[in-house]
Order: sequence, then structure tokens, then C-alpha cells
Amino acid sequence: MTRRRNHRSGHGGILWLGLLALVVVGWLGWRGGWWPVNVAPAETSIADSVSPLEQAQQDIELDSHNNRPAQFEPPIATANVVAGSQSSFPTASNDQANNWKPTRSRSNASNAPAPIGSPRIQPVESELAIPNSSTGLKTISEIDALVQSGDLVAAHKALSWIYFQQPGQRAQITQRINQTAKALFFSPRPHILPAHTIQPGDSLADIAPRYQVGWQYLAELNQVTPRRIRAGQTLKVIRGPFRIVVDLSEFSLLVRTDSEYVCTFPIGIGRDHSTPLGRFRVLRKVPDPQYTDPDGRVVPASVPENPLGRFWIDLGEGYGIHGTNQPDSIRRAESRGCLRLHNADIQQLYGMLVTGCEVVIHR
Repeated sequence: MTRRRNHRSGHGGILWLGLLALVVVGWLGWRGGWWPVNVAPAETSIADSVSPLEQAQQDIELDSHNNRPAQFEPPIATANVVAGSQSSFPTASNDQANNWKPTRSRSNASNAPAPIGSPRIQPVESELAIPNSSTGLKTISEIDALVQSGDLVAAHKALSWIYFQQPGQRAQITQRINQTAKALFFSPRPHILPAHTIQPGDSLADIAPRYQVGWQYLAELNQVTPRRIRAGQTLKVIRGPFRIVVDLSEFSLLVRTDSEYVCTFPIGIGRDHSTPLGRFRVLRKVPDPQYTDPDGRVVPASVPENPLGRFWIDLGEGYGIHGTNQPDSIRRAESRGCLRLHNADIQQLYGMLVTGCEVVIHR
């Protein structure tokens, strides 16, 4: 009996020693990397897992990704104008806006009479003389003196008068008027209206309709990132809406207020006089439009093959103002009737306009 118990105890001891040896060998193998064991990595904080360089790159990417609305373009008739702010540049009266009626004409005859709504700009007799109720007439030398004294508003009003009333003198004032327009309409200083102070909760999409301009234009004008504006910050503002005058014979698109020159862009127009003449309104603005060709083939947005570019400004009946993937067609009559701009130019124009802006096309 005693011999049998001792025999069983010996086998049990050997078994336990074997198990212990396996555990030890397994542990040593795991520590030494002998066994392909998948172990989840320990959790780390953001500061431990992202290097300073990576964090800086993420900040730059965040700055460049602006939370901007795809469309925020209320009609002009319902826009609220900021109370108490008087523009140096007068706009059309409400009666003029309410009595506007669309006109449209298309003619294949190059000598056809101008359609109703085409601008008629007649030269005046007094050479380079600008009537001004407060200071009398202005000559070029007097305009230059205004610029030197820093009165760019008065200088630009005088130059604009020459531009619209004496088109034969435009070549003489082109450099001057582009410089004053750049300062007034595309630079943070000087102000034309009293500065707008941002209130808590404001965004550029909220502020821009009050002045009837695009929020993208406000961002570029003030050189600010829309998502980074803050309460108490002041903005330069311009009273809109802007107006468009297209001269097909000159292949040019003019942006203006009611009385002031803003800028011009070269354009491509329709072949065989296919661009309609008359008075139109901006019906809608479409970023990244897709294109359907006459054969029904759909070209997706934002691809090099899309002939509309990145922006479409709809004038109705299939006509519009857009970018192009054929820059050589600018200043030529090659489209099916639409107006083409260089891609950088259409991006700038798109940001300036709001729904309801007037567009006059004449030859």
C-alpha cells in the first residue's frame, strides 16, 4: 500500500514540474519576442502621438478649410440695409428696382439697333471736366492732386465720371482709375462707409446680405478667414449690389456701382452673335457645376474636362457667366452664347455678386 502511494506522488510532482517549465518557457519566449503574440498598444495622449510638426500642419489645414455656406444669396428685394450708414456711392432707388422689367433681344445683324435696356453713354462737350456740386469742375491735374492728398473717394468719383461720360478719354485715365478702384473696392483701407463692428454670433454670411454683396467678397476685401472673425472686430464694407455691363464688341465685362467704376474683365462670347442682348438678373449662383453637352453626355464637376470651370452665374434660359477650360477662347467668339471668363476672374466675380444683380449685355 505504501509503495503505491509513493508512486502516484512521484507522477504528480513530475506533472507539476512540467507545467511550471512550460509557463516559464512561454513567458521567456514572449518577453524575448519568440512568439507572434498580438498585443494592443497602450493608449497615448494626443500630445504623445502627434509631433509639433504634424500639429502645425494640422493647424494650417484647419485654417484653410473654411466653414462657408454653399449658397447664401438672398434676393436684393428682401435684403436689409444697415441703418444709418450712408454710402459715398449712391445706389438705385426702390422705385427703379421695383419698376425693372427684363428685356431680351437677339439679332444676327451686326448693325442691328441697340435693344431696350442697352446703356447709352453720350460724351459731353467739356473736355475732361467733371461737375461737382461742392468743388466745381475737376481736371486730370486736380484729380491727381486729390489722390496725392489722400481723398481717393473724390478722385475716383471724378475718374468714374470721365469713364462713363467721356469714353474717348478712357485710355488716358485707365491706370489712374484702376489704382483708385483697387484701393476703394479691393483693399482693407480706406473705408468708404463707417466700419462694421462684428457682434457676438455674427458670420460673414450674416453680414454680407445687409450690404448686398457676397460674403466671399467681404472675406477677400478684409483679408480675413471667415471662421476666424471675432466679436468686436471691425470690417470694411461696401454698399451693393454691383451691376454688370457687358460690351460684346469690346469683349469686356464691366463691374460698377450705379455711378462708379469697379473693375473690368476680358471675356469670351457666343459665336455667330449667339449671346443674347438686353437686361437680365442673376438668378442663382452655382459652385462646381456639372455640364451636359448637346449629345446628353454629363461631365462631372471639378474635372479638367468640364468647360464651365468652377463657377456658374445663371442668367436664365440656359445662358450664364462661367469659367472655362479653354483660356485661349477669351476675347474670342467661340461659345454657344454664354460669357466665359478666366477662372481667377470668375471666382472673383462670383464672390462679389448676389442674386438679383442687374446684368446688361449690349453690342
